[in-house]
Amino acid sequence: MNEGLEEPRTEEAIPEFVPAPAAAEIEKRLPSGLAWLRLAYSIEFLLALIAILTLWSEVGGQGHLDLMPWYTKLACLVASAVCCVRFTAGLVEEQKAWNRRTKAWFAGILAMAAIIGGITYYYHLHEETDQPDSDDATSAVMLRRAFPSHDRFSR
Repeated sequence: MNEGLEEPRTEEAIPEFVPAPAAAEIEKRLPSGLAWLRLAYSIEFLLALIAILTLWSEVGGQGHLDLMPWYTKLACLVASAVCCVRFTAGLVEEQKAWNRRTKAWFAGILAMAAIIGGITYYYHLHEETDQPDSDDATSAVMLRRAFPSHDRFSR
């Protein structure tokens, strides 16, 4: 009758609390942190391309931008976007925000801005102007009537 009642066993060990691994150990185990970082840098690169082109168009003028060959715009845009992404990578991957890497890439961003400004200024100076003809260059056209005898003043 008393078969269903048993005394609890005291020989079993109670599981001990295992501390959570440190963040550095988790990052070593999971390489997905780098994958997300690379994805974020790729998205930042594409957004930087759009932002730089829009800023260049607004500040430098779309007319000057239309005069430039495509490969000049492409080279300037890609170089500027790479500088922006590497600047962000220097901010993220180092302990201090302003370190040697971030200062160098920020100098690259400023240098590319100066180069873009110089190219835009060059095309501003060498664009063709659409000025109307002056009075000296305008030729006068005189109409002559085919039948002067039918003119009312000829009688």
